[in-house]
Amino acid sequence: MKALSTAINTLCQTLDLDTEEVQLWLDQHLGIALYPQIQLLRLANKYQLDPLSDEIVLLQNQDQTYQPFITIDGWSKLINNHPQYAGMSLRDSTELIDGIPAWIECTIYRNDRILPIVIKEYLEEVKTDHTSWQQIPRRMLRHRVIQQCARLAFGISQSDGTFLLSRNTQQNINKEGFMTNNLSHLGSSNLKNLLKTKK
Repeated sequence: MKALSTAINTLCQTLDLDTEEVQLWLDQHLGIALYPQIQLLRLANKYQLDPLSDEIVLLQNQDQTYQPFITIDGWSKLINNHPQYAGMSLRDSTELIDGIPAWIECTIYRNDRILPIVIKEYLEEVKTDHTSWQQIPRRMLRHRVIQQCARLAFGISQSDGTFLLSRNTQQNINKEGFMTNNLSHLGSSNLKNLLKTKK
């Protein structure tokens, strides 16, 4: 498909990646429609995110469709690389729910703004039944509020990768913001094995 080939070549030129390695990464996602793959490649190129370093992945929804998802590593790269980024602070609620802050507040400062961007995310609204939320709920809530604050601070559209995920979709994400289903998210370590086999 010409559109897919063009998207691969464009991304590889932008990030200086190997086209064969990117194609191998895509080949691991068997049965996925063409459009989500092209959408991921275009978003990766737009925000200069490396799928081979797990900065952006394909996430499987409850209805078995796929969408691009920026991991916490990808958000960290977006935030720190933005030319107007001037710092970030986090604040925990003193109110606790089962020993966990009821909310975490993220503040991002920009060099070109008088007032900072301030966002709160509430535990009751975003917590899921996934194991990671049971084991490390503070980190999960912190990642969530950083993602949403950065999205608004730097004008990243919600439609770009549909970053506001449903509770059912979030259950497929582990503690680092990666897919828990290896068929849905296969990272660079798998590619190294494939490349060795091919050689």
